[in-house]
Amino acid sequence: MTAAPHTGFIGRFREEPRLQALAALLLLLPPVFFLFPVPIDETRYLAVAWNMHLSGQWLVPWLDGAPYSDKAPLLFWLINLVWAVTGVHAWAARLLELLLTLATLPLLASLGRRLGAGPAAVQASLWLWLGCAAVAAYAGTVMFDMLLTLCTLVAWRATPVLAGRRWPLAAAAMALALGAGTLVKGPVALLVGGMPALLAPWWLPQARPLASWSRLLAALLGATLLALAWALPAARAGGAQYADAIFLHQTLGRVVQSFAHARPWWWYLPILPAMLLPWAAAIGRGGAAPAPASGMLDRFVAAAFIPGFVVFSLISGKQPHYLLPLLPALVLAGGQRLGSGRWRVVGWRVGLVLALIGIAVAVGLGRLAVDHAGRIEAIACGALVVVMGLWFMGRRTTSLPVSHAALGMLAALLLCKLAFVLGAGPRYDVTMTARRVAVAQQAGIPLLFAGPQYGLLTFAGRLTVPIPATTAPAAVAAWAHAHPQGWVISSEPEFRYPAAPLYRQPYRGDSLRIWRAGDVARTAAGPAHG
Repeated sequence: MTAAPHTGFIGRFREEPRLQALAALLLLLPPVFFLFPVPIDETRYLAVAWNMHLSGQWLVPWLDGAPYSDKAPLLFWLINLVWAVTGVHAWAARLLELLLTLATLPLLASLGRRLGAGPAAVQASLWLWLGCAAVAAYAGTVMFDMLLTLCTLVAWRATPVLAGRRWPLAAAAMALALGAGTLVKGPVALLVGGMPALLAPWWLPQARPLASWSRLLAALLGATLLALAWALPAARAGGAQYADAIFLHQTLGRVVQSFAHARPWWWYLPILPAMLLPWAAAIGRGGAAPAPASGMLDRFVAAAFIPGFVVFSLISGKQPHYLLPLLPALVLAGGQRLGSGRWRVVGWRVGLVLALIGIAVAVGLGRLAVDHAGRIEAIACGALVVVMGLWFMGRRTTSLPVSHAALGMLAALLLCKLAFVLGAGPRYDVTMTARRVAVAQQAGIPLLFAGPQYGLLTFAGRLTVPIPATTAPAAVAAWAHAHPQGWVISSEPEFRYPAAPLYRQPYRGDSLRIWRAGDVARTAAGPAHG
């Protein structure tokens, strides 16, 4: 008697897209509030945004007392606009990132329809996008790539319209999107956003080369003017070194010889399938449905993905999330095939992927835990993912709805993030150290960071003055002699002193320590391991 309503709800959930969309949102939302800023990227970007908030100066981003040239300012501006409403909180920046993720969905759907995808194909594409490991992992992460993806989708959506009578409006939209993308991550936005327009005469039947390229040129000119409207005054305000960095170092430097994240050319080949899990392993052949006659969508996908992937592979600086703006093209191709029945989602393969993820979480994060309780909690989260995987493996269906598989992946990644907080959190959450340093700074205690700082403690401690830093052991020793009442802070293994630290916390694979400068001065002819 009591089982019927439950069965009815489960039945409605399986058939009602709005309930499934609500479930996806509920699975994406919790990490916004329980996940702390993760070093070193999130802590660094939030430190830059905090310095902008503190100074009220939005033209040149600052980090550790110097202009920060590694990234353009648009994300920092958006974070500060959100903080103007919510107050300064890490969750507010994460919520912004989640909203950016959700904003990609209507753009992806509109692009799919414009390229001839039917309702089933569009729906499948949206679930492929939400349920892939890259989006499930990076949604809510304080980084630049989801915002760049949003700008890229706006540019892609405008591209087919460039060949029609409303091309001036499309060119303006593309200029705004490419210009904004340049203010997110620099000229790479022109590559990922503009390549389909450059190749439009190949994939778009109504596009004519001369007209298409002249209109693209107009959009690129508008984008360049928009980017220069920030870059030129910022270069004057930031000085010659900053100008050189934003105009040359962040473009030619990454292409020719990376100063960060240098990888071999083939590095993305194994990374791409991992970012597309579970789909890279769970998609199987379906029925013998005919392919669309025009093939326009597939040609667009090739134009949007292949050149960008090749260029990214040739550029020396590589990170997994750099590929994120290219992935919507692949999910459009997959959605069209799932929607037509040519492909299907194999349930037991989804389950196997989830089970393997759960095992990796239980083993990896269990080993990273600093105490027994954290180890047990991380293992429990991993075990829940394994159980979820076994449930999918046990379903006797020839084809699993893509929405169900996507929700399973979102649930698994939610548990993975929870396991990270419970198990490895004490190694990555620097809040307590940052608060201790903030109190010392307010009390007038001199501070020195030994080694690269990357704004590690700035946001968590809401520091109002940059901490001086040096990577030279002799400079650390000299400073300690001059400031015996001060503190020396370091997370680097090469800065270890025989004296007992004033404070110590586990940090990543090592520890973050604070010494009294007088103790360092007495024991440091140079640093010693200990």
